[in-house]
Amino acid sequence: MPNYITEDFILLSYSMLMDDTVTQLEETTLLPGFNRLVQGLIKQSRATLEEIKDKDSENAAIHRANLDYFSVLSALLSGKENAPDGVDKKAVAAELQQILEAKTVALSELMHQKIDYTQFQPRGKYTQSKELKQYFRAMRYAGTVLFPVLESQATGISDVVADRMTQQVMAMNTLLQADKGLLEAYQQLTDQLSWLFGPPDDLTLADYDKTGSSNAEITTSKLRHALLEYARKNGAQPAIIGGIVDANLLKKEKKTAVDVLTGFRFMPQRFTPDSAAFQELVYDRVQTCKDSGTSFSTALIQGKRVKGYPLGLELMAALGSKEAGDRLEKSGDQNYEGYPQAYKRALEQLAKPAGLASEHLNFMAYWLTRGALLPSEVDDNRRLNTALALWTRCRHASVLYTKQSYTASGKGFSMSPQRQGAWLEPIPEFYLLLGRKVRTFTANLFPENTPETKPQIAAMKAFADILDTCSDIAWREIKTGVCNPEDTEFLNKLDKRLLKLTGKSDQPVVVDVHSEPTSGLVLEEGLGHPVIVTREIKGSKVPARGGLFNYYEFKHPMDDRLTNEKWQAMLKDKSAMKALKRSPGSTKQ
Repeated sequence: MPNYITEDFILLSYSMLMDDTVTQLEETTLLPGFNRLVQGLIKQSRATLEEIKDKDSENAAIHRANLDYFSVLSALLSGKENAPDGVDKKAVAAELQQILEAKTVALSELMHQKIDYTQFQPRGKYTQSKELKQYFRAMRYAGTVLFPVLESQATGISDVVADRMTQQVMAMNTLLQADKGLLEAYQQLTDQLSWLFGPPDDLTLADYDKTGSSNAEITTSKLRHALLEYARKNGAQPAIIGGIVDANLLKKEKKTAVDVLTGFRFMPQRFTPDSAAFQELVYDRVQTCKDSGTSFSTALIQGKRVKGYPLGLELMAALGSKEAGDRLEKSGDQNYEGYPQAYKRALEQLAKPAGLASEHLNFMAYWLTRGALLPSEVDDNRRLNTALALWTRCRHASVLYTKQSYTASGKGFSMSPQRQGAWLEPIPEFYLLLGRKVRTFTANLFPENTPETKPQIAAMKAFADILDTCSDIAWREIKTGVCNPEDTEFLNKLDKRLLKLTGKSDQPVVVDVHSEPTSGLVLEEGLGHPVIVTREIKGSKVPARGGLFNYYEFKHPMDDRLTNEKWQAMLKDKSAMKALKRSPGSTKQ
């Protein structure tokens, strides 16, 4: 049978060859170079810490934070589940676990920001070998963690955290400048990635160097705002959101997503015109639906039907495909407030140069427009299909490096405002005694640390350590009458730490403890939803809020001994709860 060599077959071969070439470059150059760079920075950081005489100084804290960050990268590159170079081993271990699980969007205790951990799941060609998986996680992490210049409730970054992370960037820059070999390795790595996958979509170390050297005597806070102004004036702000931002809180703060995501990433993800165009074509750049909102691109955010998803057809229409434009017009995916203006901005983004990504988009535009004039029987529909497929292959090949656009989140995924103050009930002996019981219980129940018992032992030890910290905080509260900032931060994160340890949320439970056959009743002991309690604390405009057990004791028919599920349904039934005959020992409402 004769071959029919189609344009798609040729493009498939091209993309496969390109993919293989890049993979070889990654395995022979990029991965080893990245690993040497990280190991060199760990060595430099440790040496610097040893030279610092005042171990409790702010400067030492900055280098310890950087060492923790580099230790995560090192562990990911080596495939280890622990990081021996880390200083805050608990936070580093928790971070590694979140990265390796790759299942949630959560607050990073180590990097003090919301991170989409799901993106660290190796995919594409990076599942082919252990080394590529490890490289994927490390490079993606280095390109995800933001060192922001602006504080914002919309990102969960406080001014204290923004100061610290800006100081970390300046410290990284100092380490690189002090070692010519490391600096050349870093520049070579970033230059190679820029040519292959597009320029950085963030501030670079050179930007920090320029701004910092001209403002050597100013405070970190003023330096951050100088960097923001520099980024605005020099086009160094991100065109692609690439992170979690609460649009509702942004409006309250009168800040923009671009401003709060301006900053540095160690291995920045890359600007590509298609991702930048996509960013222009979703909420909050595009607003509410003009119709019933049933089209594919619609999402429900803050109770409104808005444009939550961009489409490949939009990209192809912008590149000149008449077929794509016709399909869009029929689909209703352009029927949004502000869409014409957003589409115009998307066209402007597509015109920006970005290395190989721009060349591929230019080729697609050629095939969709000039291709129609060539002596061929290929129709508009087929050309569109080819262009969409090539674009898909290109994105597949660059999945690790290309910054992905995000729809601004709303109330469905809001960032909690920064908490001001916290309080722990000051009963140190209680925490010490409970901690002792936890350790005794663990030692008796798990006399041997085997692979099977290791997770349980680790969880119980972590809980005992938390109780020790609580005892220390309680003593400080007794002595001073206030909760210091460091203790406040610990307490405000404690609920999430405990949730992680337990692995599940608590639910109301019930148990029958005594039977009385004559009356046909049993005595039930139940715990309902918690009673909310508050406490006024110094330095906070709002009271601290907590929960207490809500205990129920009552009689119930023997032939209907309650299960937890029945009890939980009963708690929602107002008439059933009103009819409940509770004992005097029950919690007073």
